[in-house]
Amino acid sequence: MSLIADSTSLALEAALDLRLERQQLLASNIANTDTPHYKPVDMEFEGALRDAMGPGEASMGPVTRSDRYHLGDGTNFTPAEPTLVERVDVTNTLDGNGVDLDQEMARYADNAIRYNATLEMVRRRHGILTYTIMKATGG
Repeated sequence: MSLIADSTSLALEAALDLRLERQQLLASNIANTDTPHYKPVDMEFEGALRDAMGPGEASMGPVTRSDRYHLGDGTNFTPAEPTLVERVDVTNTLDGNGVDLDQEMARYADNAIRYNATLEMVRRRHGILTYTIMKATGG
């Protein structure tokens, strides 16, 4: 198994991809705050990440290699299409718009913080792997 394509690195990559996609959805909701009859859309993030990781990675049970193609190159980490849900925060507006700007901004900020935290984990993991490789090769 490659150091770069291990399950942790691939899970972090899938999380970053899904966080970025969710950020775009939330930004679209904010941009459509004044659009009549607009219904805000969000994604089921945890379910999408679990689907992207595959059934063996989502459970906390032991990981076994029952076939020579399992866990080898990380090809089982293909992000699935996330489930999009229509979320109506406000129902009593004259124009039928369901966006609550305050709640949407809070979700946007929360997702940005989580994206940055995941990005920091990737950065630190890369640093650890780089350090390990340098020490192993005598650098």
